[in-house]
This record gives sequence, structure tokens and C-alpha cells, in this order.
Amino acid sequence: MLNAVLSVIDEGIHVVDENGITVLYNQQAGQFDGLSPEEVIGRHLLEVFPSLTPATSTLLKVLATGKPIPAHEQTFANYKGQRVTTINSTLPIFHEGRLVGAIEVSKDVTRVRELSERVAGLQAALLKPRSRKGAPVGGARYTFDDLVGEHPTMVRLKEQARRAAATNSPILVYGETGTGKELLVHAIHAASPRRNRPLVAQNCAALPEGLLESLLFGTARGSFTGAEDRPGLFELADGGTLYLDEINSMQPELQAKLLRVLQDGRIRRLGESTERQVDVRIIASTNEDPAAALASGRLRRDLYYRLAVVTLELPPLRERASDIPLLTRHFLDKHSARLGLPRRPLSPEVERFFQRHSWPGNVRELEHAIEAALQLASGPQIEMGDLPAPLQRAAAEWEKREAEAGTAAPVTGEDGPAASPRELRHRLASLEREAVRQALEAAGWNLTRAARLLGMPRQTLQYRIKVLGLKRPESEG
Repeated sequence: MLNAVLSVIDEGIHVVDENGITVLYNQQAGQFDGLSPEEVIGRHLLEVFPSLTPATSTLLKVLATGKPIPAHEQTFANYKGQRVTTINSTLPIFHEGRLVGAIEVSKDVTRVRELSERVAGLQAALLKPRSRKGAPVGGARYTFDDLVGEHPTMVRLKEQARRAAATNSPILVYGETGTGKELLVHAIHAASPRRNRPLVAQNCAALPEGLLESLLFGTARGSFTGAEDRPGLFELADGGTLYLDEINSMQPELQAKLLRVLQDGRIRRLGESTERQVDVRIIASTNEDPAAALASGRLRRDLYYRLAVVTLELPPLRERASDIPLLTRHFLDKHSARLGLPRRPLSPEVERFFQRHSWPGNVRELEHAIEAALQLASGPQIEMGDLPAPLQRAAAEWEKREAEAGTAAPVTGEDGPAASPRELRHRLASLEREAVRQALEAAGWNLTRAARLLGMPRQTLQYRIKVLGLKRPESEG
């Protein structure tokens, strides 16, 4: 059973005993190395891989130290002459407190490595020539005018960001996913003295550690099989700004190297002994509360104190709900013009829903909802039925909770106690359900005709049918 499982997983598995003899080696590991399991199992590691030494073999290192080696990148030419790049995690195996072997799990990232090198080459080709000509290469796509918001928190944030833009200090930006961190970084660069120099961005969570390190610092010819002399992002951003998104996903070892760059402005390409001076302003961002990232160890304290010379926090949309109408108008104008569609306003029902929705995806979720609704709407205004399905479900759940709630006091009229708010909601829902049901039956459950009878868009009728829980009766027969 174990061998069957190991033969179909994507990762290579290599296990050696305490003497360095291979006891388990699956098909995937064999594909990486250009060998069959039969050629490896039962033999010593250095016998099968004579180019390795006890100092260069991660498995033998772990056997010698008893310490794991996580996420280690290796690039090599296998027995078939193919260039392969893997990310390996090597762990010691203990039994009753005694080291009895080591296991290495390998993932093939050859294609990712090739793509990252191609991207790095393209970035170098795009940025370097224009830098030499002295042409503007800033690359900022947004300014502070694109940061929409009149809530006091946003007004204060923009004031702080404008002041920070005039300096060369590192900046740490914190905000939940979708709050506009990248937009803010672009605006800061566009307002800074570095505006005509490169703005280079990299998401730290997008690449394994080894690939990220070579992309940031560059490579020297021969640093690994097939490596070329190539500048990294620090060199490409020289004179400008380097934006590192999701800094909390960067491995602590790489964070330490980043800290050294912040301290002395020097970098060293992988496989090179020469240090290079770079003039780069670093802006980093995290979608995790820095206090939580520090407590968990995902963010080094020494790096945090270097980065957080200026800290800017973007509020979630739910904490600045008064900006929703302003943002809505902005996105309606933007996407109706871009898509060449009529600018449709929101129906009162959609406006109310937008105000009470919690917006877990923040401004990005709001923008995508408006963009989608503009393309689906057919009536004079955007109705609930035009919104993306997840938002329709959220609205239906909210209405259901409202209908079930009954904590408010009864309403009192001139003639004495009247129905409670809960009773009124139930009565209104019953009346609406009956009206919609009758229209559907009169129209033979043809939604277009029923919507015409009720005087509402077809999408709105679809949404109300879902909310009211109406279902077409099965044909008798």
C-alpha cells in the first residue's frame, strides 16, 4: 500500500538509514535524478551520486547534525543530462530518541525556475536600457487621486503617506487583502523624489525561498548549473523603489539578508564574492497584523524595526462604510467607461445591501461586484439579481436572519399595542411571497412574463424567488 501511494504522488521521496544506505526511493525521485528505484535502493548515497560529498549532501548533513534543512533549492544535471531544479526539505528520523535515518522530500520547480529567470531577464531588458537613457521609468500606475475615500481615517492616511513619500525611509504597509496596499505604494512612489526611477514589485509568497533569493539578489555564472550573470531586483530597482508584498511569507533566513541590505545598502549576487552598492527605497507590506506576525515568528523583530520607520495602516472597508457610496460612484464611472456600457445606478435595495454587507474582500470585492453587475444588468438600474452569486447568497442569509430576529419591542399605535417588528416582517414576507407566487402561476412560471406582471426586472424576480424559497411545483402526471 505504501509503495502504491508513493508511486503516484508528485513529490520525490528519498529515505536513507543511519549509515547513508537508501531504504526507500520512489518513482518521482527517480524521474528527477534520471534513475530507477532499483538502481538506488540498498546502495550508499555517495556510491550512487559520486559528485556529492558529506559536506554537499543534505541527507548526509542531516545524518551528521540531526537538524532539519527546510526548503533548500538544488539545481543539477541528472543522469540523463537534463537540468533539474528542486526544492528539498530534509528531516532527521528518530526512534526512541536515537537518530536512525533521514528523509528528503523534493518538489520539481524546474519550470518555475525557468520562468522566473525569463521574467528577471525581461525586467532587466525593459528597465536597464531606459535607465541609461535617463527616460522616466517610474512605472507607477496610480497616484493619490486614485485613493478614493473621505472617511477621516483615509484622509489621515493620505496625509501621512504624502509626508512619507517625500523621504527615503523604509515603509511598512499593513492592510487586509483587497484594501489597496499596492495602489498606496504606487501613489507613494509617484509622489516621491524617485518618481522617475524604477518601481519594481515582487510578491514574496509567489515563489519558493530559493527562487525568491536569486530573483532578489541576482546570480553569477556558475552559481548553479546553467546559471547566468543576471542582475536581481535590487539592482533593477537601483535609484528607485522596491516593493515587497507579503513580507511575512519570506523565510527568516532571507529576511536576515534583506535586513543587511537595509543596513548598509550592499548586495551580493548568488555565487559571487563581490559586493555591489545599491540605492533602493524598500516598501514592504503585510496582510497580517504585524503584532501577530512578530508573535508567531513569521516576521523577524530586527527586520520589523528597520522596516517600520514609517507604518501605514489601510482600514478595512467595513470600518469606513461611509465611503461606500463614493467608491460605488467611482467604480461605476470607471468600468462603464472602460466597458463601453451605460452607467446604471444601484437600486435602493442594492444600496441598502452594500451598506450592511461586511465586505470581507474589502474594496477589491466591491469593485469586482460592480464590474460584474454592469455586464449582467439589463434594466435601468443594477438590481440584486445582477450581483455575483456569492453576494446574492450573503444577502439572502442576512434577510433570513432579519426575518427570524425578534428582539425589538412591539410597535405601539394610537389604538394600543400593534404588531411587533418581527410580526410585521413575517406579514410583509407572506404578502410578498403570495404576490410573487400568484404572478408566477398566472405567467405559467415564465419568469419574463411574471417579472412584467410584477413590474420588476427579471434578475430581481430570480433573486426574490431564491430569498422567498419559492419552487416550481412538479408536474402532475
